[in-house]
Amino acid sequence: MPTHSHPARAKGETVLQILAISLAVATLVLLFIGAMVTSTNSGLSVPDWPSTFGRNMFAYPLREMKGGIFYEHGHRLFASAVGFLTMVLVIAAWIWEKRRWVKGLSVGALIMVCLQGILGGLTVRHHLPIAVSSAHAGLAAVFFCTTLWLASAASTAWKNASAWKAQPLVYGLWGGAAFSLTQTLLGAMMRHSYAGLAIPTFPRAFGGWIPDFWSRGIFLNFLHTRVGAGVLATLCVILMVMLFRQRMRALGLALGAVLVLQIMLGMLTIWSGKIPLMASLHLAGGAVLLGFLFTSGLWAGKWIR
Repeated sequence: MPTHSHPARAKGETVLQILAISLAVATLVLLFIGAMVTSTNSGLSVPDWPSTFGRNMFAYPLREMKGGIFYEHGHRLFASAVGFLTMVLVIAAWIWEKRRWVKGLSVGALIMVCLQGILGGLTVRHHLPIAVSSAHAGLAAVFFCTTLWLASAASTAWKNASAWKAQPLVYGLWGGAAFSLTQTLLGAMMRHSYAGLAIPTFPRAFGGWIPDFWSRGIFLNFLHTRVGAGVLATLCVILMVMLFRQRMRALGLALGAVLVLQIMLGMLTIWSGKIPLMASLHLAGGAVLLGFLFTSGLWAGKWIR
């Protein structure tokens, strides 16, 4: 019996790892699709939920998915697929995973994806309230980080790795991830307040570095595109220096590449007049930066195997 159980368990762990990685990638794609819904102002193209124009969501004809309906209904369908994949992952974890905390984390991910679906429905039923829509975006970012945690924990390298000795770097990565999540929430509030172009120029604001007049939209825009972005960029540069000093050159260069790409996408979003594709890529880039900092912090701290 023992000789046959080990290969079976190893195969199961491989399946679990593939599922976890697939879920993380699918979640990133879903974040991009969700951004396209917002960027194209398609949030209420399908005015009812959970049905679609009174029909079963999964029975809605594909030929009628045109315009905003394509983005909104497509978002619902892909989100459902992510939810189903999460359920499959939970089942796989409880069959093949020995560690209780990984099983618990998978259940936590399932709870989050269910709550995320409810928040998405509430945004439609209550006509896109800023608080609920922003919470929907924020929870999406947290769920994405959770999928990255599951993908890391399912890997063989995670089980064999040790925590880094440079504690200041560990705390720095966690701090960077926390601020990146804050910046994500600020971006969501700005986006759902339709303030993405409240300051239509960059880097100067209406001809100066600080606006001469203020409104709620201008304040949110300035807070996200200038203050938050500047602080996050500074934190990332500091982390890059720390990584280089710890002889983690590849990781430092990767962080720099993600940061530069995200800054360029942010500038192009403003300069292009917030073209939907550019704005959505910027949101996805923010998720990649958050995920990079969060995952690096996980591997650096390694407080649980």
